[in-house]
Amino acid sequence: MKRPHWGRRYGAVALAGCTMAATALVGPAGAQAGARARAASGTLGPTVELTAAQNSITVPRFGGFVMLDPGVYVASLGSALQFDVGRASYTKPIRITQVIHTPSGIQTRALPAAVLDGFNGLRNFVHLTVKDSHGKVVASQQVEFCPNSFAPARATPNGPATSPYPQQCAPFDPFPLGNVWGVARGWAVDPFQTFGNGLQLALGTYHVTVTVTSLYRRLLHISAAHATANVTVRVVPGVGCCGPALRRGQVKGRPLASLPRNVPSLAHPPTAALPDLVPLPSWGISTSRTPGRNSRDLLNFSATVWVGGNGPLDVQGFRSHGSPVMQAYQYFWRNGRIIGRARAGTMGFDTANGHNHWHFQQFAQYSLLNSAKTLAVASHKVGFCIAPTDNVNLLLRHAAWQVSFIGFSGMCGQSTALWVQEYMPVGWGDSYQQSVAGQAFDITSMPNGTYYIQVTANPSKILYETTTSNDVSLRQVILGGTRGHRTVRVPAWHGIDPEGGATTGPGPTPSPIPSP
Repeated sequence: MKRPHWGRRYGAVALAGCTMAATALVGPAGAQAGARARAASGTLGPTVELTAAQNSITVPRFGGFVMLDPGVYVASLGSALQFDVGRASYTKPIRITQVIHTPSGIQTRALPAAVLDGFNGLRNFVHLTVKDSHGKVVASQQVEFCPNSFAPARATPNGPATSPYPQQCAPFDPFPLGNVWGVARGWAVDPFQTFGNGLQLALGTYHVTVTVTSLYRRLLHISAAHATANVTVRVVPGVGCCGPALRRGQVKGRPLASLPRNVPSLAHPPTAALPDLVPLPSWGISTSRTPGRNSRDLLNFSATVWVGGNGPLDVQGFRSHGSPVMQAYQYFWRNGRIIGRARAGTMGFDTANGHNHWHFQQFAQYSLLNSAKTLAVASHKVGFCIAPTDNVNLLLRHAAWQVSFIGFSGMCGQSTALWVQEYMPVGWGDSYQQSVAGQAFDITSMPNGTYYIQVTANPSKILYETTTSNDVSLRQVILGGTRGHRTVRVPAWHGIDPEGGATTGPGPTPSPIPSP
């Protein structure tokens, strides 16, 4: 079962589907003036400024709340605003480095770690103030800023045609290693674009001011004139709500390259073209109980396998003579082109509710081990629709900052498919939530005590990798309670504690989520 990817929260103010804002931003004259001013001052880096898409907007109110996006963008002019965010290992702190693009090359400078909210974004980047028609402050909030956006906007006609930066800051899994954040030269990002907490406002007219906070004005050398934007907001009764939600798989980047003809078979593909499959420790761990007379106690968990190494994981299935099974091949890439392939197991079509697509059957394996680290329970999850759901380390040399799809929509084929390509680039992982009987671990008859959730990548060693020494991860769990009331405690892993250190008790079995 795979979790939906959308829904990360980055700030306290939100964009609703029915909020009205345009994306016409600053002109080339503003960019040139900012660049001249920075050149005169001898300061390196982009000219960062706030700019309002419209001087006034109308927004709807639902249930007394307004999901306010004032249409104020953070624009980067003259050069890109780029940050590398990562840690050398899970035992090291997260650090942030500004990457400065200059005519003579690239320069870097370390920024204080205090600006980071983990991998989520820049903490308290802008301050939003809402005043009513009498000048009284009725709302005031500090808002985080994720420079990566699924909907960046071109700020000037001289900017590049596309933005190279990823579409999200933090992945869904809790164990990222590195990411690149950026606003391309001549582009802009709305810090209020993602869903968060609404503002409780009465109907009427308000004056909204957005200001870059003093820390970032100093760090990024933002002038006073560029650090503030004002918008008049008229709050009106909402009708219906609230525009179509984003669907998983809707975000597209650059399409995959077309397949060359007559790809040679390689018995010994070069290491320079191989991926490295790495399972992260399990996360999202809890207990639940199925309904009915024959109810069972389940241990639910999530698992992510990601790709490092030198090349993407590209598995393609081919059908012949009406066979219900596809023969799968692993394809090898070097310098942006396919150089060969090798046989790699099979794909089968899963007709179960929420699936209805092709599964590669040799990608991963989940097991619950006892305290002696021998098998106690095996998950029945054996098929996978491989697709990038989470960026894990985009600071790797061969990492792809953007992917063709986030999620599995469109990648795993229909029952009538003749060919399926399941592809995951370097730096990205594929996350699954196991919370239904058969895929979750059945712990009904398991004694209390210490266990380990084992995630194994490439369990049959069919796929070619740079190394198989890191194909297994373990996460300790401690089972307690009584039958029908089982609990689980999950110790932190290298200080990272996605479960919050709490002992979770039994809850109802989560509703099935459309999964691959």
